[in-house]
Amino acid sequence: MSAALTVAISAALHPGQAAIYNSTARFKVVAAGRRFGKSHYAALDLIQAAMMQELPAGPYRSRSYPLTVENGVYYVAPTFDQAKRVMWPKLRQLAGYAGKRNKRHPDGGLIVNENINDGWLELVSGRRIYIKGADEPDRLRGTGYALVVLDEYADMKPTTWDDIIEPALMDVEGEALFIGTPRGKNHFWKLFIGATEKPPDPETGNNKHWDGWESFHFKSTDNPYLSKRELDRQMNNPRKSRDTIRQELEASFVSGGSKHLKSSDFKIVKGLPREVNGSVLVTVDLAGFKKEERGKKVLKTDESVIVITFTDREKWYVKDILHGHWGTRETALNIVTTLRKYPGARLGVEAGALANAIAEPLDEYMREFNRYVTPEPLHHNNAAKYDRIVWSLQGRSQRGLIHLVEGLGARPEWIAWLMDQADDFPDPLSHDDGLDALAYVDQMATAVFVDTDDLPEPEILDELTQY
Repeated sequence: MSAALTVAISAALHPGQAAIYNSTARFKVVAAGRRFGKSHYAALDLIQAAMMQELPAGPYRSRSYPLTVENGVYYVAPTFDQAKRVMWPKLRQLAGYAGKRNKRHPDGGLIVNENINDGWLELVSGRRIYIKGADEPDRLRGTGYALVVLDEYADMKPTTWDDIIEPALMDVEGEALFIGTPRGKNHFWKLFIGATEKPPDPETGNNKHWDGWESFHFKSTDNPYLSKRELDRQMNNPRKSRDTIRQELEASFVSGGSKHLKSSDFKIVKGLPREVNGSVLVTVDLAGFKKEERGKKVLKTDESVIVITFTDREKWYVKDILHGHWGTRETALNIVTTLRKYPGARLGVEAGALANAIAEPLDEYMREFNRYVTPEPLHHNNAAKYDRIVWSLQGRSQRGLIHLVEGLGARPEWIAWLMDQADDFPDPLSHDDGLDALAYVDQMATAVFVDTDDLPEPEILDELTQY
């Protein structure tokens, strides 16, 4: 492949596409909004791969592999017709025909032969770009793939990758690019999360499977060539639901399938009322703690969560939520730091082995910062998490009793994070740790309010003490 072609491809990319291009990962997972330029980038990637004479050794490839005409590059869409409609004209336009000069190809193009019925283009390198559909899986079987692009992977069966394509990459340690707009929490989401967090295998405890994976997330607005006026029109289209906008333009994996909670039921307020006649509650839901193994971080997908809530009789005002993959000491420090910000706050921690794990560092930090609060154990009371969350949050949110305090600046990240969980609940592929931590407020905030005017006069038993 010529250096001139590399320069030309690099110059044809906007910053978001360039970030994908510059990655050295062998497997790239790209979740992007509509019109970000996924297909344009894929076409350039296919052309470059088909012009290469060898796959070089690198951090995720054990050695270099000379490429032959059998080592094709593949573009796979959910159907063959869709693949031809999307990619065929784009490849023709970007690669051009050998011997035909134009403004895009002053020295002539790269295509020397083609067959639209079978779906392939042959370039001057002697290697082919194949266009295929995942609806015909047997036509995807082959050996020695150098690169495979799976476009709109969310609309394919996961076996397309697991059983057919991934084994075909083994001969030359070929590469794969997954691109698409999210379709809720499905196999594309699992792949995106795996490439992002590289979680350990539940059986072996290692995460070697994710070596060479990297994920990318872009919104439609990350394409600088799109009209801002048109983007604003789409974002504010009254005929489109918020979930549709978040999925199609913001590339959010929100499934929007909640039968019990709606993000619209949670009230967003600019600040706390001047007088809140209740308690400041800090509720903590603990997840598996971050570990260090030979200097490498191994992350658990679930997060530990700290919720700060001001209560005023039946109303809750959620002031802040901290969440993350923390170790035991970092979790304890975050709890004590939070308690220092809110004098008089009560602390509730999910009871169990994880609470025991942070007990010692929590006591240590309380002594160090001279802030002592006795943790109140929070219990499941033999109720399933689903029931705890529904009982605690559904009725309150529907009656407008749960308020999320965003402050006077930009809306904090935790609000969107919590609302995604509300919209997805109880999708088994979605997280609900924030909802669970918020539901614990119900245990701590339960109180009985009595009108003192209805109480009888106390009987004085001792004239001296008046008691």
